[in-house]
Amino acid sequence: MLVAATLLGCAPQSISAVSCDGDRCGASGAGGRSGGSAGNAGGGEPAAAGSGSIGAATLLHRYSFDMSPDGVDVVDSVQGRNGALVGAAYGDGDAAGTILLAGKDSNQYVDLPNHLMDGLKQATFEAWVIWAGGAAWQRLFDFGEDATGVDGSRNGVPRSYIFLSFNPRPRFAFKQPPEQNSEIVMTGGTAFPSGSLAHVAVVIDETEELASLYVDGLGAASTRFLGTLSDVYDVNNWLGRSAYLADPGFEGSISEFRIYGSALSATQVAESFAAGPDASIQ
Repeated sequence: MLVAATLLGCAPQSISAVSCDGDRCGASGAGGRSGGSAGNAGGGEPAAAGSGSIGAATLLHRYSFDMSPDGVDVVDSVQGRNGALVGAAYGDGDAAGTILLAGKDSNQYVDLPNHLMDGLKQATFEAWVIWAGGAAWQRLFDFGEDATGVDGSRNGVPRSYIFLSFNPRPRFAFKQPPEQNSEIVMTGGTAFPSGSLAHVAVVIDETEELASLYVDGLGAASTRFLGTLSDVYDVNNWLGRSAYLADPGFEGSISEFRIYGSALSATQVAESFAAGPDASIQ
């Protein structure tokens, strides 16, 4: 697991690498900024060949994790809707450009601005992470509200949300008001990779009524999506933290997190995975 003693505290800190039990974090895991490559870790079939350029115009928010010269914790290089680290640590050395989260009950996470999903009907949520494994229900991201609808409140009874957890299989869930509405859920067929850099993307297309999940550039799951993204009242937008009090925090590191205002195609997701974090988008 992460070296919790190094990660404790409320202010952003810096340590050199993720430390894991056994061989879960090897040399490939330490390089938080290394690019992706084609592979079969996510299962399914590779995306079809094609140009499929992502296009910078579809990228709404791009969060990276180097301290900016003006002291901003978490920089959105597209729209400037910057976030903040809460108790988390910056990586340095081979882990430079990442944030490290101790998971469990450490309450370390990234707090992103409210209402990032306003007006969205198509969206893609994308991240590069090293997951250290551990208990189920660790959140990569969790956007929504609790029963009060108050910014920052976390009473353990979420009213609306969209999240991705590792159980250890990746599990996406969406719920919108009213309270009796059932969840929309999709779950990957195999455990999410642990101990090395991995890519994950959730694609929502309201027009096509489809949600899709990708791991390392390959399709991992899909389901019919009859929800409306803007019905989620996202006043709590967190990386590494669940709206449910009983769920553990994310244990591992995050290299980059992006939100697109479009439903990326399978080819575009595969191209983004291959390009890796920090790649230029054209």
